[in-house]
Amino acid sequence: MTDMFRVDGKVAVVTGGGRGIGLMIARGLLQAGASVYLSSRKAAELDAAVAELSPLGSVRAIPADLGTVEGVDALVADLAGREDKIHALFNNAGAAWGAPLGEFPESGFDKVMNVNVKGVFMLTRALVPMLNAAATDGDPARVINTGSIDGIVPPGKG
Repeated sequence: MTDMFRVDGKVAVVTGGGRGIGLMIARGLLQAGASVYLSSRKAAELDAAVAELSPLGSVRAIPADLGTVEGVDALVADLAGREDKIHALFNNAGAAWGAPLGEFPESGFDKVMNVNVKGVFMLTRALVPMLNAAATDGDPARVINTGSIDGIVPPGKG
């Protein structure tokens, strides 16, 4: 049954891959045979993740702030310098801001929207050529967007 879930020879990108759900996604992909690129803002977390996951397969880190266009562009340029195609993009990076609605600052709103919405859109759009290069009629490339339960919970009363 485990052969059903093999992804040998596939290349995957996991944002927010330095810890938590992203780290778990990367582990599963590596165990199933994929090569994985991890990205997040925190280089130290990425280094620790690569050290932990390296025994499982080919895993590399590319630090990038996906809440900025420059960060998205840097990640895409780095990937394009290493790979011709990507089979799967896991948009897992996310930001939260813990403030009641009445106290929620514009800067917090901007941070959350830039990472959770704009960054996902910009990265996915920028990687479409590499995703298309990997896609076939019988095996399309995939984009998987992870959401947090916090997305359906309104901020506290304020």
